[in-house]
Amino acid sequence: MSRPDPIATRAVPAIGCLEILPFCAQADAPTAHRWLTDPHARFWGMGDNTPADTRRYFDAIDDAATHEAWLGRCEGVPRFLVEVYDPRADAIGAYYDVAPGDTGMHILIAPPERRIPGFTWAVFAFVVDTLFARADVARLVVEPDIANDGIHPLNERAGFSYVRHVDMGDKTAAFSVCTRAAHAGAMQSLSPAHARAACREPAVAVATADQEIMQ
Repeated sequence: MSRPDPIATRAVPAIGCLEILPFCAQADAPTAHRWLTDPHARFWGMGDNTPADTRRYFDAIDDAATHEAWLGRCEGVPRFLVEVYDPRADAIGAYYDVAPGDTGMHILIAPPERRIPGFTWAVFAFVVDTLFARADVARLVVEPDIANDGIHPLNERAGFSYVRHVDMGDKTAAFSVCTRAAHAGAMQSLSPAHARAACREPAVAVATADQEIMQ
């Protein structure tokens, strides 16, 4: 099955070529199912899904004008999943006043076969940059579970500001937002290694930064 052209690509020093492609439910749902039912994806709440459940989930996204799913690859290998949505058509939209240009996102990194320093941050920065490259995106919104300790530092590093806790029934969310200006400012204050993973400076900037441990 041939795939459509990538939505975005980025060559990241010491990590490789990242690509974002439209999610194809027929081809990609089995891969996503393995990721979503792995314990590391527990905050997605899909651990008990059957393969048919997961396929229906992505078919519904494909049919919705308000939602998108993306498959992310590194060096041609599927490695991450992204959901993009209009908050007015999602659960979080019931808990705040949605502004024009607000766009929600969810990111899932595949269970790692081996640890690559900086990989998660490189993907996160790539996704945020890709979304802000869209003229209709004015602000990003996220609603991670407050217990999801791994995502909060990434959100803060990218420029998200915590707004408040939101009791959404199935979780208590740390509702946060990121404007274009906030993201641009955050990218100016990164450590050398984080800046390089986000493709914000030449790879030769600081030789010792390769030793840094990044999320």
